[in-house]
Amino acid sequence: WPFPISSSDSIVDRKSVFEGHASHLPSISHLRAFLHHISLSKRAKKATHRMYAYRTSSSDPGQEDDGEGGSGERLARLLELNNCKNAVVVVFRWYGGVKLGSDRWKRISEAGKEALAKGGFIEEKRTKSATKRK
Repeated sequence: WPFPISSSDSIVDRKSVFEGHASHLPSISHLRAFLHHISLSKRAKKATHRMYAYRTSSSDPGQEDDGEGGSGERLARLLELNNCKNAVVVVFRWYGGVKLGSDRWKRISEAGKEALAKGGFIEEKRTKSATKRK
């Protein structure tokens, strides 16, 4: 894969692990190559779910849930809200045996957002304490 890939830290919640990865996606024709590349590691191959979303300037946005219903749509919304263009974000989940309920959506969004921020696709909002003047 010719473009840099930014990755979130691992997020662990009740033994489930979430990791986000983001990269530049010049066109939809590059999507398959990116997904193949990002899935090559032994660790990625063992993921329970590989959900993703993408937006390019030359095609309609798209997403995939991979069995985690609604997750691709949430990642697509994240790209839309942050006006990301020519970007793809993938979140891997390794199921830890405990159902997370709605908390899984938070973890998926956190992992995706962190990967996009590390890649410079979005700006992380500063907290109130970080913006206060002394």
